[in-house]
Amino acid sequence: MSWITWLRGLWLLRYPELVRALGDLRLSILELEKIRSCYPGVRIHADVLIQGWSKGQMNLASGVSIGKGTILSLGDEFDGYGTLAIGADTWIGQYNNLRMSKGANISIGKGCLISQFCSLIASNHTMDRSTPIQESPSDSSRTGINVGDDVWLGVGVTILPGSMLGEGVVIGANSVVNTFIPPYEIWAGSPARKIGERK
Repeated sequence: MSWITWLRGLWLLRYPELVRALGDLRLSILELEKIRSCYPGVRIHADVLIQGWSKGQMNLASGVSIGKGTILSLGDEFDGYGTLAIGADTWIGQYNNLRMSKGANISIGKGCLISQFCSLIASNHTMDRSTPIQESPSDSSRTGINVGDDVWLGVGVTILPGSMLGEGVVIGANSVVNTFIPPYEIWAGSPARKIGERK
């Protein structure tokens, strides 16, 4: 490193917000390196955000790929922590949102394709009028998501709590799923309805 680069670095230290941001970035890089070391054969993009990993549980099989900008939220102090299991060779595209909480887990089978901008939300809040919505606890009556092997979710799909997708299911772009879908059926719409079957 040249002395000019070194002096420029020293000059930037006069910005405390920059120093703080660099410190935060270094901590997130270290945590991601630690997570990667626990899952050999798994590709996790540097811009993936994993929340609650130390208190939740993840099981990522070999060949899993998680794309840029995806958020894996295993829970928080308010709603507790859930688990995430992803089967071998499943591809999770860019900018997806997977959210769990206590008792609200997500399981994705092997060989799946999860396109970009999909949301898998394993629990909702209760909606009692007596409690402000931001303080409402998770609704335990309908939780969790189970996605079978060889499933394809099109761009922008939303999977809601309690949903179960059988093996080989295909969900069309921008659909909303809130039910059980039998194996090898093709569904689309909001709410999603059966539009065909894989041959």
